[in-house]
Amino acid sequence: TLTRSVIIDGAAMTVSYEEIRNYLETLYPGKIRRKRIRAIKVNAGYRWQPQLLIEVGKSYRELEPGAPLEEVIAIFESDSFLVCTEKRGGGKGIPYYFTREDVRQVFEYE
Repeated sequence: TLTRSVIIDGAAMTVSYEEIRNYLETLYPGKIRRKRIRAIKVNAGYRWQPQLLIEVGKSYRELEPGAPLEEVIAIFESDSFLVCTEKRGGGKGIPYYFTREDVRQVFEYE
């Protein structure tokens, strides 16, 4: 089981992949697929964002306009791709999302 240490409401916690998935299920009932995604390649050339490889365990700034530098702790597939950070989808808040049309490649854990 993959786990990540995160800070939720000021308290340090260890959150497992399944706990994040269960939290997302409360937001998107029945829509979270079982794939174990380690990275997605996003090419939204018609939007503000350049082509980007988003990987679990790496930090990114501007996952959406004005977003701070954050570490990606999980990526899930739903109607779109849900990119979770400590503050966005990792136990609270809504994740960053990328449409299927914008995701060019999906890399799963082996």
